Amino acid sequence: MTEFSDPPHRVRVRYCETDRMAVAHHGSYVAWFEEARTEWMRQRGRSYREIEDAGNLLQVVDFQCRYQKPVDYDDVVAIRVRVESAGRAAVTLAYEARRESDGEVCATGITRLACVGRDGKLRRLPPELGA
Repeated sequence: MTEFSDPPHRVRVRYCETDRMAVAHHGSYVAWFEEARTEWMRQRGRSYREIEDAGNLLQVVDFQCRYQKPVDYDDVVAIRVRVESAGRAAVTLAYEARRESDGEVCATGITRLACVGRDGKLRRLPPELGA
């Protein structure tokens, strides 16, 4: 298990991502975690596009999120990513989302990604995505 990424990826809650109470909709976290994952990969030396151009497609096979505190319209959320575990052909990434104004943890989650080729068969995980 590695440390959480630094600097975190920051998102500002847009109005279109909120419900009628101006609280961020639970589905917004899917996109926010994906953004954070993409930037985390870039920080590790290769963009998502470069990984895919090399023939390594990363399929999300599991997504989990635990919502702990609400975030509201115009809040800034700082999302950190780390490797939870890595195997030959899959990696599990952990996420921690904190409201920047007070540092409160708003949500935690994981995604498990399987590495496959364009033929859909499992491939070895690129080294920059491992622990």
